[in-house]
Formats: sequence, C-alpha cells, structure tokens
Amino acid sequence: MTEPEIEKVDTILRAQGIRYVVVGGQAVARRAATTTRDVDVMVATADYHDTVTRLRNDPDLVFDWENDQVARFRVRSVGGVPLDIINPVTFSGGKTGEEFFGFLTREASFEADGISYATPEAVWYTRLLTKRWKAYAEKIVTNVIDGLPPDRLRGVEEIGRRFGNETLLKPRVAYVREELARPEIGSLIGRK
Repeated sequence: MTEPEIEKVDTILRAQGIRYVVVGGQAVARRAATTTRDVDVMVATADYHDTVTRLRNDPDLVFDWENDQVARFRVRSVGGVPLDIINPVTFSGGKTGEEFFGFLTREASFEADGISYATPEAVWYTRLLTKRWKAYAEKIVTNVIDGLPPDRLRGVEEIGRRFGNETLLKPRVAYVREELARPEIGSLIGRK
C-alpha cells in the first residue's frame, strides 16, 4: 500500500510530467520497518531547475527554500508534509548528474504500485555523502536493526566506486560497520 504522502506527490509530479525516483526514508520503508512522513525525490539534473520553477507555481505546494542541491516544499493537502526535490549532481562524483540519475532509474530502483523507489543501497549511498552523514549513519544502523541485511553496505561501496566517491565513503561505511559491531547493537540485529 502506498502512503498518502507518496500518492499525492506522485499525482503532482505526474501532472507536471516530471521524471523522479523516491529516495530517503520512504524508499527504505518499502523494504524495512521505518517511520517517516517527509518525501524525498530525485529528479533528472537537466530538469532540476525547471522542476523547481514549475513546482513553485503548484497551488498544493508551499515553497520554503532552495539551493543548487535541494529545494524544500510543503504539501498542503497532506498536512504540510515536507517534499524535498533533490539534484542528483550532488551524488554523481566524477560523472554527471544525468549519469547518476540514469543509474538510479535503471539499476538502483524498483517499482511498487507504479512508483519508482531507490534501493536501500542507493539511499544509504546518498545519505553517507551528505554533510549530516553521521546522523544518517545512525538511521542506517536502525534500518539494519529493523531487518535490512548489513551486507547491503557492499552495494553502497560498489556505487561509490562506480561514481568515484570511494575515498570519501570508505571511512563513513567503516563507521557504520563499527556501530553495527557494538555488542548492544549486535544483540538487536535479527530479533525483529
């Protein structure tokens, strides 16, 4: 079953003809128990600025802020839930944003109820490349506690190699593995 927030965002983006993939917590929630209301979507780099401009005129969206990496809106009809429009260039490393978006749509996403969701590996990869990566590392640990296999971190490393971000990712993935190895965390893995 698709969450009402996702359904509404899908309706808005399809009406605008915007290609997108759901990333972030809503994508992970398709594979493991997690709670999140906000919606994060990645759009094609070539469409990013045009997408933000068009969505600023949508009557169901309230524009909050924008930089070259993300634009934040709130969706009125679902209680003002945040909607982040993400530019894939942020995660493309040595390649183009279009190459990363193409990879995401062809190889690192799956469809459920007619909507494309990023794989947990792709979500974790993007999370570990942000400035707030340590906070997201804790979310990754929670995802593993909630049932996602920790060996999916190998997929994160593979994406990093593919896009030339392996040097930046290596210590961050190691941090997650160290957290997962802590006895109090290890005792929780596999209990659910």
